[in-house]
Amino acid sequence: MSEEMNQNVDVQTREYVLETDLPAYMNRKFCSTKERVTYILKTATAELTLGKYDTSSELFLYKIFGLDAEAHGNAAVTLGIYDLINDPLSAVIIDKMRTRWGKFKPFQYLALIPSILVGLVTCVMPLIADAQGMDAAQRLIFYMILSYISETVGAFFGGGGYIDNVFTPNPNERTALLVSSRFASDLFRRFPEQLAGILFDLVANGKIKINLTKVFASMKSFWWVIATVPAVMWVFVSKERVPQSEKPPQVVKGMFSVFRNKPLLIYTLSGFVDGINVGTSQSLYYDTVLKFNMMSTIAGIPGMPISYASYPWATKFRKRFSTKTLWLFQRGSIITSELSFFLVGLIGGKKNGFYKKKLPMTIAMMLGNSLEMVFYGTKKIIENEINYEVLDYCEWQNGYRVEATVNLLTGYINKVRGIALTKINTMLLARWAGFESGLTAVQTEDTMWKMFVAAFGPQLIFDVLSLVPMFFYNIDQKTRDRMYLDLERTRAQTAANEKKTSDA
Repeated sequence: MSEEMNQNVDVQTREYVLETDLPAYMNRKFCSTKERVTYILKTATAELTLGKYDTSSELFLYKIFGLDAEAHGNAAVTLGIYDLINDPLSAVIIDKMRTRWGKFKPFQYLALIPSILVGLVTCVMPLIADAQGMDAAQRLIFYMILSYISETVGAFFGGGGYIDNVFTPNPNERTALLVSSRFASDLFRRFPEQLAGILFDLVANGKIKINLTKVFASMKSFWWVIATVPAVMWVFVSKERVPQSEKPPQVVKGMFSVFRNKPLLIYTLSGFVDGINVGTSQSLYYDTVLKFNMMSTIAGIPGMPISYASYPWATKFRKRFSTKTLWLFQRGSIITSELSFFLVGLIGGKKNGFYKKKLPMTIAMMLGNSLEMVFYGTKKIIENEINYEVLDYCEWQNGYRVEATVNLLTGYINKVRGIALTKINTMLLARWAGFESGLTAVQTEDTMWKMFVAAFGPQLIFDVLSLVPMFFYNIDQKTRDRMYLDLERTRAQTAANEKKTSDA
C-alpha cells in the first residue's frame, strides 16, 4: 500500500474515532428492527418454563420423578466435579476463538442441534422412565447421563450465549431492549407455572385424579417449543458488533486481569454469599406443608399493577442512580419481604404455628411482595446490567474482553459451593427433616416444621450478608459514563484497524 493511501486510511480512522466522541453516538441504534424484535421475543419467552415445578426442582425430582433425595445428592457431587474439569478447557477454547464471523457467533451455530436434542429428551424424560418401568436407581442413572450430556453441551458450545453481551456497543440501546423484553416477559411468563400450580393443588387436596407424569411432560414440551423457536431465530439474525482485541490474551494473563477487576470480584463475592442457600426447598414447603402451591400467585395479585408500573420507574432510576445504588434498593426490598414472611410463620411455634395456615402466610406474602414490586422493573434489568458493566470494566482496564475466563473463574467458586450445598441440603431434607419421597408419602409435624425453618431461615441470613460486599463496589455514575465514552473510542479504533487490515 502506498504512503498516500496509508495517510488517507489514517485520516479516516481519526475521523471515525472522533465521531464516537459526539453525544449523539450514545443514542445511536445499531440493531435492525428484525434483530430488536427477535431479541425481545427471545428474552421474553426464555422464562416460559414450569418454574419451581420444572425438571431441576426438588418437587419434580423427588415427587414426580421419584428420585431418592440423598442418592441424588451424592450423584450430583460427581457431576459438579466433572463440571469443574471441563470448564477450563471450554474457557480457553472460547476466549481464543477469532473468526471472520466473530468470537461467539460460531458457537451459536455449533450449539443449535445438540441443545435442541437435549431439550427434547428432557421434556419427555418422565414418560421414557415410566415406559421402561425404571426403578429409583435406574431413574437416577438416566437423569445423571442426561445431566452429563447437557453439561458438556453447555460448556463447550455455550459460548454462543455471550453474544448477548456484544450485539450492541451502546449501553443505552441495550438497556432499552432489556426493559422492553422484560416487560413483555412479565405479561405472561408466570402462566405456565401458575397452571402447573393449580393442577398440583387440585391433586394434593384430592379434588381431581390425573396422571401427573403425562400432564407434566405435555406442559413441559409445549412451553419448551414456545421458548425455543425465538431462540433459534436469534441465532440467525443476531450480529456481533463489539470488536474483540486483535490477538487473544494469554490464558494466565486473562485470569490475572480478572483478579485486578475490583467490581467483578466484589460482585462475585456478593453473589457467592447470596447463593449460599443452605436449607430445604421452598416449593416443597408450599406443596407439602401448606398444600397451596398457588399461594405465591394469589399473594402476587395486589403487587401486579405495581410491577408493571415499576418499568417506567426503572428507566428514571437508571438515569438518576448508579448501578450499585439500584442493586442495593432492590435487594433491600427482597430482604424486608423475606423477613416479614419468616417472622409471621414463627408465630405459634411448631404445634399451632402460622407456618401451617394459608391465610396469615398469604397476607404476609402479599404485603412483602407489594414492596418488592416497587423495584421489580429495576431488578429485572439491573441483574443483567451489572453483569455487562463488570465485563465492560475489564475491557476498559485491560484492553481486551475475556467473557469465558471471567465466567470460568466466577463460576468455579459457585460450582464448588453448589457441590457442597447439594450434599448438605439433601442430607438436611432426608436425614434432619425426615422427608419421605414419592407422591403418596405423608410427612410428620416435626418434618413440616423443620422444612419451614430450613427453607426460609438460612437464606435470610445469607441474603443480608450479601449486601456487605456491594458497599465497596467502585463504579459510580461518573465512572460509568467516563468508562463508556472511553470504550467507544477504543472500540472504534479497533474496528477501524480491522477495516484497514481487510482492505490492505
